[in-house]
Parts: sequence; C-alpha cells; structure tokens
Amino acid sequence: MTEKKIDQSSLKSKGFLPQRQEDLFSMRLRVVGGRVNAEELRKIADAAEKYGQGYIHITSRQQIEIPFVKLEDAEEASCELEKKEVFGGSSGKRVRAVVACQGNEVCRYGLIDCQKLARNIDEKYFGAAVPKKLKIAITGCPSACVRPQDNDFGIMGTTKPEILEENCVGCGRCEKACKMEAITIRDNKAKIDREKCILCGACITACRKESLKSEKTGYTIFVGGRAGRQPKYGKKLIELANEEQVFLILEKTLEYYRKEGLEGERLGDLFERLGIQKYREEVLL
Repeated sequence: MTEKKIDQSSLKSKGFLPQRQEDLFSMRLRVVGGRVNAEELRKIADAAEKYGQGYIHITSRQQIEIPFVKLEDAEEASCELEKKEVFGGSSGKRVRAVVACQGNEVCRYGLIDCQKLARNIDEKYFGAAVPKKLKIAITGCPSACVRPQDNDFGIMGTTKPEILEENCVGCGRCEKACKMEAITIRDNKAKIDREKCILCGACITACRKESLKSEKTGYTIFVGGRAGRQPKYGKKLIELANEEQVFLILEKTLEYYRKEGLEGERLGDLFERLGIQKYREEVLL
C-alpha cells in the first residue's frame, strides 16, 4: 500500500472518484452535452490504456470516466490530459457538467439549439461552488430525452402553436399527430385545448396547409428535481422564456441557493424547507 497521503478534496476537485479498491480511482472527464470530438476520443483512449485498464465508462449523465487509475498516477494523468485540452469533470459541492440532447441541430423534433446553450452555460457556471451540488439538463422538446424534470435546473425547448383558421381545411393531420389529444376538428377547423397542450410543436410539423404556425418558441424551466434514493419531480417555473431570461434566472437561482441553502442541502430540499414562493419572487422579478 502506498504511503502517500490522500487529499480527497483535491482529488475530487480534479474529477477523481475513489473506487472500492484501495488507492484506485475513476478519473471523471469534463464532457459538455454528451459531445466529444474524434481527436478528444483518441486522447482519452491513449490515457485509458496508459493509466487505466484500457477502457472507459460512459455514465448516465453523459460523462466519461477512466477507471482503475492508481493514486500515484493521478497527478500525472490529470496534467497530461490538461496539456491536451481534456479536462477533469466536476464532483462534490459544485455545479456539475451540463447534459443535453442533440437539439434542433440534429433531431427533427428539436425546438432549440441544446448543444450551444449547454456550452454557454458550462463555460459560465461549470464547477461553481454550491451548498451540495447542482445538476443541469437541457432537452430539445417535451419528449424530454434527458429528463430535465429530474434535475436541479432543467431546460426544455417548447413552442406555442397558433391556428390560422383561414388556411385550415380540417384534414385532421394535426389531430392525429397530437399525442396529448389537445387538438380536435370541429366544423372542419382545428381547435387547441390549451390545458392539454404541452407545447411540443408536433401539430405544426404535421400541418401541410400552413394553418398552424409557432406563435412563440422558447425555454420552459423546471427547478428542484432530482433522481437518486429519494427522487423528486421538478416544479415548472416558467414557460417559453427567452435565452436572456434563462441566464438571468439561473444566475439568481445560484445566488438564492448559496444564500438560503444549508450545507449539504439540495435545491429541492431548500424549497421544501422554505417553500418555493420566496424563490419565485426573487428569480422572476
């Protein structure tokens, strides 16, 4: 057994997580939105062969970890990858890496550019100190592939459909496309039940007569969710916000969390303790 003293805090700050085996660590790497380019993959593969056991693990939050890194190699592995512009991931009481789907850049259902938004948020907030941890997820549409409602701060692309009745011929394509049964055809015209509509835009895509258009596209924000042993569903904070509002609300959320949160308290637990109304008033001014 090595005699080198383990500084757990320092190792965690560089993305090293202790394994069940003594003096062995999984090296977590910083991945934004699940996207890693080919050159980065080559560098990570080389590191996995040199410092680990020749394989990597892809986590449930789109992160890459190199298991079985020895304690005595941790510093060298970290420095070598940093020189190649591959950086350690976040752990401990910090803002974690942003997870995101491919958004409208790739997915035909995507309503927003998830990858660009993820990069911008990561650049500004990754690794920032918080009372416990803060996880952020961005999904391109209400299909919610990356489950934003299960995160401390979730962002979902949404769009509000508007019917142009003069163009509608009552063909029923939009009615069939709506999985929420929010659209019905009455008197040969499409009608939207706003209470049932989840702002997915499927009806707009299905329309061939230009009788449905997007009145507004934006971001729906959920807060206070989490997975784990005691999962909680996030609360819907605002619908169809613009990008400027997203960053303003996120900034105010972090300020509120740091000011009111107890050491080791998740954001959702803070809402349960103090109620969510005070938070709403502070971040939605």
